[in-house]
Amino acid sequence: MTELAYMVREDWGQNGTAMAPSSARIRDWLGAQPSLFAVADVKKFNDNDGSADVEVARYLAQGNVNHHVGNIRELRGLAGDRVADVAVVVLHPYEERDCEALREVIVAGTLGRVFVLIWSPGDIIRTWLDAQGAVDLHTGAALPAPDPLQVAAADLMVNEEYNGLGSGRGKDAVVQLLRAFTRSGYRLDESDWLRAYFAAGGSFRHAETISKFIREMTSGIKHRVKPRFRDEIVDILREEVAAK
Repeated sequence: MTELAYMVREDWGQNGTAMAPSSARIRDWLGAQPSLFAVADVKKFNDNDGSADVEVARYLAQGNVNHHVGNIRELRGLAGDRVADVAVVVLHPYEERDCEALREVIVAGTLGRVFVLIWSPGDIIRTWLDAQGAVDLHTGAALPAPDPLQVAAADLMVNEEYNGLGSGRGKDAVVQLLRAFTRSGYRLDESDWLRAYFAAGGSFRHAETISKFIREMTSGIKHRVKPRFRDEIVDILREEVAAK
């Protein structure tokens, strides 16, 4: 199982005052200087464009950036190897393909320890990392695990991914579950539901659809859907969770 930690860039830098101590904290967690940096575009990993990736790498590697640098999506190539002793740092993942590549290799358990530097506090990769129990090295703690009942509901959503969640049976399932839980007193909160969805194994590809439905429902939009579950679906899931 891969150990995960992250830090948001603004927490790492703190207006230019904390890069060195924050980087030392990251190295302490990794247990070594990074052996591999994974970036969105290795062609832009140079000093010519004032690369934010290069800046971070210099601090983490204490000036020595002669480490292996590759594209985030190339991490998939490590899936057949066991590289538990390699300290991997992923810098600023944002695009869906990069987030998905990172998710796949971590789910596969190929890597032993991975640190992710996040560009913005609201980036979806942070929500995914929180759902996996990653430690925020700025606070030194991980968020509590998602509500197990919401995770059970999200598992039903994941089961519909093969048909898509934006229409048809997938939309029916997502909207009905969100409505049922809201009636039962749960907050219609995007972050809470996405953490549950990711904890259930959901992909980045469909996460935006769930976010879209939550935002629309919060704004008062009424979706037309066909019933997929019994009215007491929350109680049914509660019994199933309690029985595990």
